[in-house]
Amino acid sequence: MRKTLKRLKELVSEANKRGLHTFAEGLATAIEVVEDEEIEKLEAMFNMQQDLDERIIAERNIKKTLDEWVAAITIAMESEIDEIRREVNWKWWKQEKEIDLDRLQEEIIDLWHFLLSLSRMVGLTPETIFEKYMDKNKINHQRQEQGY
Repeated sequence: MRKTLKRLKELVSEANKRGLHTFAEGLATAIEVVEDEEIEKLEAMFNMQQDLDERIIAERNIKKTLDEWVAAITIAMESEIDEIRREVNWKWWKQEKEIDLDRLQEEIIDLWHFLLSLSRMVGLTPETIFEKYMDKNKINHQRQEQGY
């Protein structure tokens, strides 16, 4: 998907250079459609996580402040990161084991559940995540170019 978007953006640039503005506009629309589809997938994940969070909160009668939620969720995320680490061979003093990719992916998805919950709690939406990610990604590339 990323390669497709990158190629479409290159085609837009090339079409504009050659004076093919109508064609470039069509390609730009295609890029927007693909990006919207990606945001829709993230939006579906957000909605599913909201349903799960609301169910757990209601069934367990949980009442927490934002500070308490952020602390609780980040602790849970740290625990999931530890579980991810246990699935790989990071202990150089031990015999290596075969990595169970399915189990590793499952642990990463557990982390995503908490990340989605935390994102929602602090007011991020799929759209703002996309926008903020794009902005920060650009900054990170600039930093690399500047020898950060």
